[in-house]
Amino acid sequence: MLVLSRKRISIVVLCVFISVLSFIVATTKKEEKSIPTTATPVSGRTIVIDAGHGIPDERSTK
Repeated sequence: MLVLSRKRISIVVLCVFISVLSFIVATTKKEEKSIPTTATPVSGRTIVIDAGHGIPDERSTK
C-alpha cells in the first residue's frame, strides 16, 4: 500500500517541475552567430601557423 503524505506529494511535484523545466531549457533553440567566409585556392605555398603561447622559442637565434 502506498501512503501519500503532503510532504511526499510536494516532493514529487517539485521533481516533476524540475524535470519539465530542464527539458524546456535543453530544447530551446540557441541562436548561433555565423561568420561568412570564403575559401581561396592555395597552390604552391606552404602555410605555417605558430600558436606562440607567449613563450619565446628556445631554438631561435637572436
